[in-house]
Amino acid sequence: MAIIGVMGSGQEEWADYAEPLGAWIAGAGHDLLTGGGGGVMRSAARAFHGTPGRRGRSIGILPSEPDPVRGHAPLPGYPNPYIDLPILTPFARKPADAPPTELSRNHVNILTSDVIVVLPGRHGTLDEVRLALRFGKPMIGFGPELDFRAMPAELRTTGDFGTVTAFIADALSRR
Repeated sequence: MAIIGVMGSGQEEWADYAEPLGAWIAGAGHDLLTGGGGGVMRSAARAFHGTPGRRGRSIGILPSEPDPVRGHAPLPGYPNPYIDLPILTPFARKPADAPPTELSRNHVNILTSDVIVVLPGRHGTLDEVRLALRFGKPMIGFGPELDFRAMPAELRTTGDFGTVTAFIADALSRR
């Protein structure tokens, strides 16, 4: 069993891409790792969670805020209802203008994942792509090519689901 990280927009669900991917990850017997929130994270986890007979878990790496009683509490909207294993981090969301060396939950997302599939997103997704490149993680972009134009050129992208699943299988065979 492997951990497949699915990264992407926290607002847009990109359901045509995220849902078949989440269902495939569940059917293949792997764990799904997301940031545990809305958008792509919710869409992939919903499809994963709804797959009959799945063995894997839906893991959510959650941002937090200080809480006077509990120390830290998840931000509002976290975790989404399709997360089986919520992991609370002591990190808030990383601001877009934060230095690239600043530690964040994005580090946990990338370093914990065996393979990463990136759907379109904004600055948080871009940060995750840069981290995956920095740490040499196998990664593929999945979605319309034009929606990846702000991403580093090293990110291989495709709109073809079969190419994504073949990439995952190949990357896992090299572990």
